[in-house]
Amino acid sequence: MSMDEPVDEENGGRMRWPMSLVNTILVGVCAVGALVCFVLGAQIAGVALLLGAIGGGVGAILARRSGSGDLERVNALEYADERDRAAAAKGLAVVGVLALVLSAVQIIVHAAVDTDPVSRTMAIITFFALVICWFAANWFFVRRG
Repeated sequence: MSMDEPVDEENGGRMRWPMSLVNTILVGVCAVGALVCFVLGAQIAGVALLLGAIGGGVGAILARRSGSGDLERVNALEYADERDRAAAAKGLAVVGVLALVLSAVQIIVHAAVDTDPVSRTMAIITFFALVICWFAANWFFVRRG
């Protein structure tokens, strides 16, 4: 191990993983999803997921640098303090509202354009999953204080 490699002093001097567990999972899911899409012949979806994996991984690694800014850390889900977490919570709340609206629009499009049953069912399941998650999160955080 060279002296230039990052070490985690709190972890007995061992090298620290370059990104958070959340980012590791997100990058891994995107990379595996890209591979599956390429194998199935869905090249555009594969490229989109591969770009997501690369962009997410690079962004997460760069956000852990000592000179990274608030926006860089929040965008990469690599929070350094409570200010980062508070900004991320507000940003993700906006994303959640948009996801609910777009999911409802997707169901309307599926009703207007006679689409295949699998896509329509997935749109409905996604909508209800978002609504249930939203209710559960609201219940949890209202009770928590």
